Amino acid sequence: MRVVSMGGDFKLEILFTDLLRRAGNAPRLVVVRNLSGKACEISLSQADTRCEATVAPGQSTWLFSVERGPVKIVVLSDRKMLEKCLELEPPRTVEFDLIMFSHVDLGYTASISEVEKLQALYTAKALEYHRNSLAFPEESRFRWNIETTWALSCFEKVYGPDQAQKVHDLLKVGEFGIGALFLHHYADRAEFEELFHSLRKVRSLKAAGISIKSAFLSDVPGMSTGLLELLAESGIENLFMSINNFVAPFKEYTNLRSPFWWKLPGGKRILTWFTDDPKWAYIEGHRFFGSDLKTLEGEILEKLVAMDGRGYGLPVFAIPMAIDNREPVFIPVELIKEWNLIWRNPRITTATIDGFFERLRSFASNLPEIEGEFNGWWTSNVLAYPRENSLSSITFSMLHEAALLNHVSGGGHEEEIEEGFELLSGFDEHSGGGGLYLSKDPEAILEAVSQGFGWIFRASRLSGRILVELRESLFGSGRYITVLNPTGVARNDFCVMDCDDPDLGLKASDGTYVPSLFYSGKLYFYPGRLEAFEHRSFLPGKVVRGARETSHSKGGLDITTCDYELSFNDRGELCSVVVRESDRELLSPPLTAGRLKIVRLPVNPVDNLSDAINHDELYTGRTPPGSEEDYLPLECGHRVFESAWGTIVEFEPLDLYCRPFRKTYLLPTKSGEIILAVRFNYVYGVGPSDFLFLEVPLGMERPKISYRTSGRIARLEDLISGSGTDTLTVLGALRIESPNDRDCSLNIGLEGINLVDFESPSPLQFRPIHPASSRLFFRLFSGNLQNRFASPFLNGEPMEFAVRLSIKSSGLCRYSAAIRHPLSVFRSDLRKEPLLAGLRASENVELFFGRDNSTKTALFAKEIAGETGYLYTGEGIRYTLEPYSFIRVRGAEGSK
Repeated sequence: MRVVSMGGDFKLEILFTDLLRRAGNAPRLVVVRNLSGKACEISLSQADTRCEATVAPGQSTWLFSVERGPVKIVVLSDRKMLEKCLELEPPRTVEFDLIMFSHVDLGYTASISEVEKLQALYTAKALEYHRNSLAFPEESRFRWNIETTWALSCFEKVYGPDQAQKVHDLLKVGEFGIGALFLHHYADRAEFEELFHSLRKVRSLKAAGISIKSAFLSDVPGMSTGLLELLAESGIENLFMSINNFVAPFKEYTNLRSPFWWKLPGGKRILTWFTDDPKWAYIEGHRFFGSDLKTLEGEILEKLVAMDGRGYGLPVFAIPMAIDNREPVFIPVELIKEWNLIWRNPRITTATIDGFFERLRSFASNLPEIEGEFNGWWTSNVLAYPRENSLSSITFSMLHEAALLNHVSGGGHEEEIEEGFELLSGFDEHSGGGGLYLSKDPEAILEAVSQGFGWIFRASRLSGRILVELRESLFGSGRYITVLNPTGVARNDFCVMDCDDPDLGLKASDGTYVPSLFYSGKLYFYPGRLEAFEHRSFLPGKVVRGARETSHSKGGLDITTCDYELSFNDRGELCSVVVRESDRELLSPPLTAGRLKIVRLPVNPVDNLSDAINHDELYTGRTPPGSEEDYLPLECGHRVFESAWGTIVEFEPLDLYCRPFRKTYLLPTKSGEIILAVRFNYVYGVGPSDFLFLEVPLGMERPKISYRTSGRIARLEDLISGSGTDTLTVLGALRIESPNDRDCSLNIGLEGINLVDFESPSPLQFRPIHPASSRLFFRLFSGNLQNRFASPFLNGEPMEFAVRLSIKSSGLCRYSAAIRHPLSVFRSDLRKEPLLAGLRASENVELFFGRDNSTKTALFAKEIAGETGYLYTGEGIRYTLEPYSFIRVRGAEGSK
């Protein structure tokens, strides 16, 4: 398009658009805007055509000109005349692809059970609309996209195999499209193994001859390269992101241009598109095609101007059209038919997601290539359900172990394990598994959140039952306590088991008791070094633990262990941690570790859900700053528990009438860890928009920071432009290293915590980048857990969090595996035979068991550190894994 301004006294703007009508010798639309206070006459003259009009003050009108070549413009106003001649360049040829779908948003507009029915109904309605449009021109035929494989499964369940086959046939010929994702996950919150299982439907559809090359990610502002790698492994080539910028100002902070190539750590590439409008995102198409031709013409003109403004030069452009859990509509195909009868450029067509990307790829060879993680903006929503968040991590480790034991036992529980992973993935969906419901009806809300949070409780119960059956099948039922290492690397960490007997001890095979300590209903003990997938059994017995402290002592406290000299103040905070071997202070005095901080905010995003579109501050990152203060700096008393296992120091407020929290420091003798555990007995003095933090200020300047995310170890500086910068999502552990001292490094394990703020606690205070700071603020929970969307399952139960600091030389790969897959402990008979003799991997390779396209389980291996990895099977076969590679391994059979 070309804009011509007539200056001076005329103040006229003439826009030679790219719209070309089919009729007449002068097909090119020209929009004339009179910006002056006087009427004017304008004429456009070409070789054999002339077009003229009178334009009132402040008004605009349409004229038509030739497509290209010389044009003479004459303007008359208030007895004055202005002439201008110009040479018109040919208009840009462009095609708009309308991609129609229904956005699957569990629980947001209806309960999950209702969304299941609606999504099934919408696909049935789309079949009807497709039949009704068969007589239409090809470009305006009704084409429907099923946004997620979950939505397709809903249709198959409700309508049966005959109707499902009709959909499958349309998918095969490209008249219908389907996105590859199971649901719209918090992809940086979900584990790689979980995401692998979530793509089971894709694998089965491909096995049935249905081509799937693209994935939708709608609403969610975030994506992990782990999920992208799994998509690429499944043959998915394209990603369509409709990024909602609500409390996620992606467009404000990114320098990315759509489309682009997303280069993955393993070397593959995904062609990626993200939507233009920060507010409308996937809803944008309803502005274009929701009413009449005049509205459509206006929106197309605005879009062409916007495309010129950002230098978009490709001849194909996508317009998504969806609303949360809303039905398909037929009016767009009628409007497109009408448009294409009148206009020959731009051409508008209905499209499947694969069809759009197929056309886009023809022009994509020179698109920019970017690398890195897209740290999510919305993952902090897990703060609204911290108890369920912790349960989901526990459930994941249970399902991981269940898949291992099922493989060893010869199978039989595959479908139940897949169901458990599906339920877990449902909980990691972007509305909290349906726990966020846009309603004010108390009964409807209770039903919706019960179904939404019910995903994780059903998964937990199911995985627990499967584990009991598999453990009894493989180990029997008896009086022994068995410890199992569920990972492919050797482990030398301690175990924790529930225990109601303070005098319980565990006797090893040589008759000696292993080091243990009883505290608060749990037994902590060292089982000794366990090789990959090794198990070891202990015989329960009685030990004399000596007198137990029952009352709390006042004042500060100094403790010396074999690794540290620690000083505590009377609020239960660490004032100093000196490493004895190097005489180095870990903390940054006078700051203290273990201090609770609260940030109080004047804005509540949840309250703005229903009218979010009117809150610009929540789309731009310009929310008012919060007020930061210490949270309940109460004087605490302490108790100390000691044994050969180590030392435990407990702090509780001395005020009997205000004891909302308890801080416990666990100091194991062998692991070189300091574990700070915080238990909240109840919520006290936390408002609906307030965020609670645990501060750990480490004494390193400009440290290097790496962290565990889905499928890899990533670096803080590797985030793509526009990533969430108020907090970082971490799976299990991160590592802090001093750039000047290679020996100065710590692994930091997280239990019940996924989010870390650097330098300052900054909820909703968005920054251009994450500052590389060793002053860490771990997000514990927000006051939203008290709102009307709260879970009915664990409401009122205590919340428990832990931060583990380790100075031992174990790398982040091994340490994060230990945090995410703790050694499992259970009662059994005595079993001496190994489970998977000889199977092991280098510490940068993670192993899990699952099903691929066959009906049998298989072993899968993922390299996570960007280095060469190794895997050894029980048959003596060695596999070499290239950096970030993901392979299926044959010949790793178990023995029952």
